[in-house]
Amino acid sequence: MMRKTVLYAIIIAGVCISGAVFLTASPTGNRLFGKDSAPAKPQLFRYASLAGLDLFRYVCTTAGLPPSSGGDLLLQDGNIARLSLHGDLQAGLRAVMEKSRVPYAVFIAIEPKTGRVLASVSHSSLSTEWENRAPFTGYPMASLFKVVTAAAAFESGKANALTPLHFRGRASSESPSRWGKPGRGGDTTLPLCNAMARSVNPAFGRLAEECLDMSMLASTAKQFGFGTAPFGGNFIATEELPTPSTSGELMRMAAGLDYRIKISPFHVAMIFAALGNGGTMPVPSFVDTIHKPGGKEIYQMKPSPLFTMTSPHVAGELIRSMSGTVITGTAKTAFRDSKGLRYHSLIPVAGKTGSIIGYDPRGHYNWFAGLAPADNPRIAFVALTINGDLLRLRAPQLGRAALDIFFAGK
Repeated sequence: MMRKTVLYAIIIAGVCISGAVFLTASPTGNRLFGKDSAPAKPQLFRYASLAGLDLFRYVCTTAGLPPSSGGDLLLQDGNIARLSLHGDLQAGLRAVMEKSRVPYAVFIAIEPKTGRVLASVSHSSLSTEWENRAPFTGYPMASLFKVVTAAAAFESGKANALTPLHFRGRASSESPSRWGKPGRGGDTTLPLCNAMARSVNPAFGRLAEECLDMSMLASTAKQFGFGTAPFGGNFIATEELPTPSTSGELMRMAAGLDYRIKISPFHVAMIFAALGNGGTMPVPSFVDTIHKPGGKEIYQMKPSPLFTMTSPHVAGELIRSMSGTVITGTAKTAFRDSKGLRYHSLIPVAGKTGSIIGYDPRGHYNWFAGLAPADNPRIAFVALTINGDLLRLRAPQLGRAALDIFFAGK
């Protein structure tokens, strides 16, 4: 059911003065950081000169990403904004979340080549207040950090998607002391792409120990936006990378076991959008055009690069490394039925899962981020679900539901 707050999702109040517009937030609108946020001051913009992050940043700091169904939005100055949101995705995913009664869930989708926000849906059966800030709050990143570890190894030239990784212990092991040492026998060996698909902790810990050091990992993390506020300001969480003090801590970090590494769902979606755009992160946008009531267009979104996250080669190797996740890896169960076969061949998906116990809010955190089709991405996405003792909805299930909706009939 569409909530009352949808009516105030984006409010762009306009008072036209010499071709300029004052943008303000509705006094009843939901603010990103809750009741303690200071009221936003009116800010002067000119529709014709809006570029880069200006409009995106302003609206996010007053009302958060819009949870509406997309389509047209009547602005307070009488003009009409056409949103980039995919109406079927918005409505369909909210229905899935509500039906499951999941304690907390959020889904973000981006068009990789343009940065258009295709979906921003969050739901909580326990706290509607959580929904307002969910896309932009930092949560434990878990095994999604393996993507950063692999990128650092690829950039060093010491590994590619097929490089054999040697390790000991089970895939879920969290004890570096049991993962083996370089040059000793008794190791299990897996190609990096298989270790990524199965999210093998010891393999990525040993990869860091043998091929990387803290400076290399930190440099790559910074390129991915850690600690840099890539979207301007601090309204989207960008956590600093902690500094390991021992080899074991470095290995645990590389494997995605450091609880201190946090990231927002929106940031994850933008990282995967960058991978789908040859390593260049696009400027995000959710307003496609703005028209006067008579139909005259006065603003049109123009895709532009935000920054270069990594090289096309590294982006390609990461996609290659994640292409087995839905076939033989940790997301295979969600894609196991007969209709899921289309994602193995017709619409290949590259993705990465992550799981960890978190405490704000308390629960079992489950991630699934990816892009599709893997060979020519049209959608980059992330799903995060937080369950309690009863497992109501897994992130790969939510991601699969999104892809079914997005590629319906194709």
